[in-house]
Amino acid sequence: MKRKLFFVPLLLVTALVACTSSPTPTAPPPTPTDTPEPVPTATAVPEAEEAVEPGGIEVALTLVTIPDQENIALVNGEEIPTALYQAELERALYSVTAQYAVDWNDPENRSPLPSFQEQLLDQLIDRTLLRQLASQDEITADAEDVEAEIALLQAQIEQDASFADWESFLVENNLTEEVIRSLIADELLVAALVEKHGGSQVSEQVLASHILVETEETGQEVLDKLAAGEEFGALAAEYSIDPGSKDQGGDLGWFPRGMMVPEFEEAAFSLEPGETSDLVQTDFGYHIIQVYEKEERELDPALYAQAQQQEFQVWFETQRAEASIERLYSFAE
Repeated sequence: MKRKLFFVPLLLVTALVACTSSPTPTAPPPTPTDTPEPVPTATAVPEAEEAVEPGGIEVALTLVTIPDQENIALVNGEEIPTALYQAELERALYSVTAQYAVDWNDPENRSPLPSFQEQLLDQLIDRTLLRQLASQDEITADAEDVEAEIALLQAQIEQDASFADWESFLVENNLTEEVIRSLIADELLVAALVEKHGGSQVSEQVLASHILVETEETGQEVLDKLAAGEEFGALAAEYSIDPGSKDQGGDLGWFPRGMMVPEFEEAAFSLEPGETSDLVQTDFGYHIIQVYEKEERELDPALYAQAQQQEFQVWFETQRAEASIERLYSFAE
């Protein structure tokens, strides 16, 4: 299966719009939640006779701060030039302005800009550190792989009705093929680092079920019925408020560490096969967990991809904490 590259300029678009969006409620099961796609807020249009030309990219470029200094950060002694930061910022603003028709005359659209500039600097620091870590591991991006990814991206863009053609995509996002080549090379380095530091596909897992209830009193009632010999699956169907598992007798299937909230995970992995927990309280309510099997086993591909990303993130945060990072400018108001 062809791997989908994480395209950095589009991430920056999402990051800016996320700053202006209201938080979205998340679903309740004890599993990690994805970050929802942000939706830009529509700006009211004045009456025709009072219409004001929306503030486009030219306005946006007058609102951001460009430090009057040669470098903007140091990563393990490596300089990040302010000119590089400015170029990345302009590309990000071109993208968000073109794709979301942002009116930069609207004060609500201006207010998150300092935070966005800080996020952009964070990403430049991370990309610099990741290249350094790849070099330490003697990982390089193969030129043929980079060109193949560019060809794939171009084919996708040309099939996308949002852009007339490849050249339109480049112009609207203030990009060049050389910039895209650099971004894709970085992504290939990251992919190789994830493979190396993302952990094994084989890990300890448990096969378990649970019953989730709202109150401690209800949980104790379920525990009493279990002690009296009633069947776990039947009680899950009757009592559990977890819509994803109650109709399956509370079955959660096999799962490794890192997939559940900490309190739930700690209880589940402390049980031996055949054991049932007491009440386990989490933010979702009170759980009764029954473990059927526990063993080292291979993760299915979807779970492995998730666990691999989590393991890599832990590794990278450790490397970042140990790195010498100097921010030479702050955009915070």
